[in-house]
Amino acid sequence: VSVLRKYRSLAFRDPLTGLGNRRYLEQRLHEEIDRAGRREDCHFSIVVVDVDDFKQINDVHGHAQGDRSLCWVARFLEDNVREHDICCRTGGDEFAVLLPDADEEGCTMLVERLREKLDLSIHSSQWPVRLSLGAATWPADGASVETLLEQADLAMYQDKGSRKSRAEMHVASNRSRAEPTLSWGGPEIAKTG
Repeated sequence: VSVLRKYRSLAFRDPLTGLGNRRYLEQRLHEEIDRAGRREDCHFSIVVVDVDDFKQINDVHGHAQGDRSLCWVARFLEDNVREHDICCRTGGDEFAVLLPDADEEGCTMLVERLREKLDLSIHSSQWPVRLSLGAATWPADGASVETLLEQADLAMYQDKGSRKSRAEMHVASNRSRAEPTLSWGGPEIAKTG
């Protein structure tokens, strides 16, 4: 029995961050839909998180730094959500947070808190990371796991696009700078070489 538990744990865990993986998230989403469907006026939300410019982090700073950044994001999420929320790493630089019993308002409050905490941590971090966030709430944004994840992904890509547009506008307005810079998700870092 203990060997079976060990293999089950391995099957549902991301080995780098220790968070649940995509398989675990999807299982928990199905469980939440079943649970919420049995109760009136029950909600839950999902927040998807993408590390912006992660390829650039790996290319410029190396894969070890990329791995440390992913572990930092995992700890950041766990440290800034409720105790019963479920954080998962769902892909290379993608994460998700399942928020049981969170309606749209509660989910919005969490996303805003994550953004505030991220802004604060960027200024004190050795490797500042920017995150794009998108959210969906059951049943308003979809009744199936697939639809909820699609809606949250769509919102995340809209967030990424809107922030990238603002960044491009900011760079265009500051083209007179003498020193070229390379931004990898936080304060600008001077190019070397």
